Amino acid sequence: MPPSLADHRPAGTFGAWSFAILLLAALALRASTFGDPNLGGDETFYQTVGIAMHHGAVPYVDVWDRKPWGLFFLYYLIAGISAAPIGYQLAATAFAAATAWTIARIAMLWTNRRGALLAGLAYLIFLIPFQGYGGQSPVFYNLFIAIAVLLALKATPDLRRGHAPWHSHAAMLLAGIAITVKTTAVFEAAFLGLWCAAMLLRSPLPEARACRTIAAWALIGTAPALAIAAGYALAGHWPIYWNAMVTSNFTKSPQWLSSAIRLTIMFTRMAPLLVAAVLALPDLPDERRRFVLLWLLAAFAGVASVPHFFLHYGLPLLVPMSVAGATFLGRKWIGPLALLPLAWLALHDSQVLDFDHARRSRAAFDMLTRAIREHDDGGPLFVFDGPHQLYTMTGKPFATPLVFTAHLGHLMEKDVSHLSTLGEVKRVLSTRPSTIIAAPRPRQGPPNLEADSLVRAYYHAHCRLVARVSTPDWLNENVIDVWADCRKEPSPKAPQAGPTGTNRI
Repeated sequence: MPPSLADHRPAGTFGAWSFAILLLAALALRASTFGDPNLGGDETFYQTVGIAMHHGAVPYVDVWDRKPWGLFFLYYLIAGISAAPIGYQLAATAFAAATAWTIARIAMLWTNRRGALLAGLAYLIFLIPFQGYGGQSPVFYNLFIAIAVLLALKATPDLRRGHAPWHSHAAMLLAGIAITVKTTAVFEAAFLGLWCAAMLLRSPLPEARACRTIAAWALIGTAPALAIAAGYALAGHWPIYWNAMVTSNFTKSPQWLSSAIRLTIMFTRMAPLLVAAVLALPDLPDERRRFVLLWLLAAFAGVASVPHFFLHYGLPLLVPMSVAGATFLGRKWIGPLALLPLAWLALHDSQVLDFDHARRSRAAFDMLTRAIREHDDGGPLFVFDGPHQLYTMTGKPFATPLVFTAHLGHLMEKDVSHLSTLGEVKRVLSTRPSTIIAAPRPRQGPPNLEADSLVRAYYHAHCRLVARVSTPDWLNENVIDVWADCRKEPSPKAPQAGPTGTNRI
């Protein structure tokens, strides 16, 4: 009889030393990013919200976005320990290492220690080309899904016998928590629920009892999201919450040509790991192969459900793909040898050894924050098209709930929230902000020219360019302008001075 899905080898001492190796690998791969205040717009926004929550900000009400509340709560917890960028970067490193270790533990159910460890290393390596070198949301929720898979697999023998062990309940809870960090995790969560339900329905357990257990799993899995939704409803914020979680997702239309190009790039970068997974599948018995393929299908459904196909959207695929490739990587000499070209293909054009990048980024933000503070007359700061973390870095309140600057300047984001984009820009300008952060040319494409022209007209009429700083992140290098002294009307005969902090770092 072929081995069953949940047959497994005892971990023995594998756990401790393998986690140490994977943690060291995660630290080595990410060390060049530590302390960088501008790794990427998404994660710096999550950190900005997490910090603001410590000062009473309510997600969606005081700062609007589509991401689920659980993600912001994670960053809130991290900011409670450290509000410095390295705080969330170290937390993300720990999550990445723990996910890699869980991948190894899953792989140990059907391969050897070598293959399991190399599968975990492959996950850490391929995080880098998919922009998972920092705190993107899948870096966090992949851990919840991976542990849920491990628990569901360990519960499978008992489920077949008609008994639902604690592992199955814990798996549903963790899958539900993953949904509160990223909504698209619902597809992987549903797959796990359906898998466990199928095992139980085929067992000797009477159908009525099995259905009651399955209903309990559904309640456990949806409980975290339902609790959050109930909290907003009881606080009187249900319309805003519903807009953020549901209706706003239907008002942003994908640009199909650019999405197709990004999808092609995504699978080109994923191809080496995909090849390893395909080569491993013939070695897996039918049931194991079926489980992995269904998991991959569920993960891809999550990616395809938001068809913009930015590279970091592919991060959830790396977990089942690494698990799938473990058997191939476990081959006596082929596996370790194959990991070398896989690593080179993933990392050869990355910045894992560019330790100067974080220094340049820190220097750029020192200049931006210094320029804002030196010209602060107590009036509002308005970050229209620039790094949103400047609000928290300078201790200034948000000028608008549309803090993520794409919600103001990107045409695709026009009026997707419960607020009118143009109306919000007009409202902020009516408060006479004394400092405005913008780029010399719109960074968003296609830009919301209605909003952009209003802001430019304001700062050209009322403000002075006091700094122009070349500000790097890990994808781009943007020039950011600081327009200040907006409440000090210049003399009609006196020419305005140029920027006093013009620099390229």
